[in-house]
Amino acid sequence: MSIVVSDTSPIQPFHFIKQISLLDRLFGTVIDPPAVANELIYPARPFEPLDLSIMSFVEVRAPHDQQLVAQYATSLDIGEAEAITLAAELGALLLIDEIDGRAAAAAAGIPFVGVLGVLARAKREGLISEVRPIVDRLRIELRFRIAEKLYKEFLEANGEKL
Repeated sequence: MSIVVSDTSPIQPFHFIKQISLLDRLFGTVIDPPAVANELIYPARPFEPLDLSIMSFVEVRAPHDQQLVAQYATSLDIGEAEAITLAAELGALLLIDEIDGRAAAAAAGIPFVGVLGVLARAKREGLISEVRPIVDRLRIELRFRIAEKLYKEFLEANGEKL
């Protein structure tokens, strides 16, 4: 398994729908920076607090390059800044959904995947049988934003129909 660092955005939806075990089953260990751990303990609505210290597959680790964190933090939130920096330091796959964070990761050459990518991989690996019920639940209950065209393309790419 590869090294995986996560921002807040992919963890919260999986926790909300009680599917956080997918991250454990897919990646083994997920590394989160302290700012992400803090954002999960003190979340915005509708999310419930999540204490990563009780999750055996999560490791909280601070990035070393605080200058790079500060540089990213001029245009991104601190959780994204720490996650991108840590992923760069570790040569890790980054779990992130925010557009600006993904753009920064891409510019730095950091491979990334979001919630949809995690779901597609979980289906390919036989951990879930369908992506549509989960995506529909995220769209309805969390108002998870996904353009209609992307939604249709995602379902089709995963062998599912509307």
